[in-house]
Amino acid sequence: MPDKKILIIERAVELFAKNGFESTSVQEITSACGISKGAFYLHFKSKESLLFSIFEMFIDRAIKKISNVFELEIAPKDKLELFLCIQFEEIDQYSDFILMLLREQTKPDDRELFVLMQKMDQHLNNALKTLLVEAYGEDINKHVADMTVIIKGIIKGYIELIVLSSQKFDFKKLANFLLPRIDSIVLGLTTPYLEEDSLLTICYKKTT
Repeated sequence: MPDKKILIIERAVELFAKNGFESTSVQEITSACGISKGAFYLHFKSKESLLFSIFEMFIDRAIKKISNVFELEIAPKDKLELFLCIQFEEIDQYSDFILMLLREQTKPDDRELFVLMQKMDQHLNNALKTLLVEAYGEDINKHVADMTVIIKGIIKGYIELIVLSSQKFDFKKLANFLLPRIDSIVLGLTTPYLEEDSLLTICYKKTT
């Protein structure tokens, strides 16, 4: 991504978080970047397309960081802990922006966003499957679908807390706290509820 495009995205995130999406004009964004409106429109068709690019950058960066976890020569459970930590850190970094989106109910075009969110979800599912098998062995395969839903549910609960709360969290400590909870769930697994390939074949309903 070109440096100027990144600059526009970063300044826009700051302004949207502070003033809101609707209340922030393209002129304010370009002034904050020290560029002309013409330069803005070379990279973005509109303020709405800029918003989509913000989502795209967030997701691409998170995917890259999660992918890097697998290149580290550390213990499998340390990788799982880092996987959790990365997601909390990424959300926290942009929590003011995310809170603004929730307040204004602002989002990009549904069709494009749907594809983008599917991409992120698939990457998380694949990463979790690999991490679970590395940490708990091949026997976990038949429980991967259930464990993926459970772990993502836990992550979502803490993400909501991070975004909505003014409290500061120690994310490494939080991820470390969650590992024994995941161990306990794995130890209690019996008959799977979801089939092994459920997450690969499931058809997500498109919101309109």
